[in-house]
Amino acid sequence: MQDKRGVRDFYRMIANAEPAGPQKLNFRSVWISDVHLGTKHAQVDALLAFLRDCECRYLYLVGDFIDGWQLQSKWHWNDSYNVLIQKILRKSRKQTRVIYLTGNHDEFLDNFTDLRFGSVTLAQQVIHTAADGKRYLILHGHQFDGLTHFNRVLEKLGTKVYDWILDFNLHFNRVRRRFGFGYWSIAAYLKFKAKSAVKYVTEYEETIAQMARKHDVQGVICGHIHRAEMKMIGEVAYLNCGDWVESCTALVEDFDGTIRLLHFHEDNALHTRRGPGSSDPGDGGKGDGRDGGPPGGERGGGRESTPAGARILRFGHEDADSFAADAGV
Repeated sequence: MQDKRGVRDFYRMIANAEPAGPQKLNFRSVWISDVHLGTKHAQVDALLAFLRDCECRYLYLVGDFIDGWQLQSKWHWNDSYNVLIQKILRKSRKQTRVIYLTGNHDEFLDNFTDLRFGSVTLAQQVIHTAADGKRYLILHGHQFDGLTHFNRVLEKLGTKVYDWILDFNLHFNRVRRRFGFGYWSIAAYLKFKAKSAVKYVTEYEETIAQMARKHDVQGVICGHIHRAEMKMIGEVAYLNCGDWVESCTALVEDFDGTIRLLHFHEDNALHTRRGPGSSDPGDGGKGDGRDGGPPGGERGGGRESTPAGARILRFGHEDADSFAADAGV
């Protein structure tokens, strides 16, 4: 009887024990975009939690990591922003290669692209070779937004409107929670319902896929429009990182070359219309994830900042070749 009581006490102790800490997530590559440090809506704590729990060989910051536009007009910076930058620098000093791709909001760094600062490389666009040998063009994507080139005043006005929507959305969802409802994004709703916004996103995706074809790569990884997505456009895999203002999404590459879209938002129903499943770009467009930010209005014809034949930095090929040889590719 004492033995049985002791066994029951043992299992009760296990059931009441504190759960083990989170295990480290190991990826070959991680892509995050549109953090917008310097704005009050940057989800820095969520991003810090993700980076603390994962290790990777390549970490790509795919543009608009720092919001220079906001910092020029109104300084907003807190300690968590410094912690995030320190976290990334600590990773770069270990075994992670950090590649910072500039966007339109951090264009003040364009004069330093294609340079290395310690273990951090700055660039406007690069090519990444996945473990399975597939090559992806990586860039922020503002190069194909006509407003960025032809109407900067209208583009910045659109950013102000988006900030106002986020402010209103914050208070709106506080009221919803008091009545027991979950998070609901006004910005995402407007983007899915407005025909002009849908047209803008579609044209953006097709234009950026065309650039991938010019570079003779199998896919493109970008950000800019705050809409996480994985799908095939013809024979090109279109992968968008999303953002860390609302959707809190990241693209990750496993060690076999599979790329997936991860969500870290309080309400995943906001970001997917297709339900959980594989986010492999080869699944015919059945992966996870849709969310967004401001479309920025109708866009005119974009123009690329670097010709397709120009020299472009390449990453990932160092160990992809050996992986392919071992796998018999």
